[in-house]
Amino acid sequence: MRYLILLTFLGLNLLVWLASQTLPDARWGFALTVPLALMALRDFFQTEHTILRNFPVLGHMRYLAETIRPGVQQYFIENESEGRPFSKEERSLVYQRAKGVLDTKPFGTQRDVYEVGYEWVNHSMAPVHV
Repeated sequence: MRYLILLTFLGLNLLVWLASQTLPDARWGFALTVPLALMALRDFFQTEHTILRNFPVLGHMRYLAETIRPGVQQYFIENESEGRPFSKEERSLVYQRAKGVLDTKPFGTQRDVYEVGYEWVNHSMAPVHV
């Protein structure tokens, strides 16, 4: 499958080149086909992402869909914890652990509370009426 996709984008360049031999305006097609072919070659030989390696260029649509997913889900489908059979939170946890990324999130704030100028209100163990 991956060879077919790579050959498709390289063949598309060949077709644009053949068309540009008779139609000078067809050279503008290289503005689209050359970057796609270069992207396909880069994806084909990289070793970091298996999706991009197996589906050159087309694999980028998966990452695009993953990027716009929260907006689509929030406005049209469901919240983060309602998914079936697994919620988005559970899937994200599995993905993070598979990549070896830190899978814990801090409870509270992510700001440095010991930074000079950081202000907060402490809870009183012996409250009094003021």
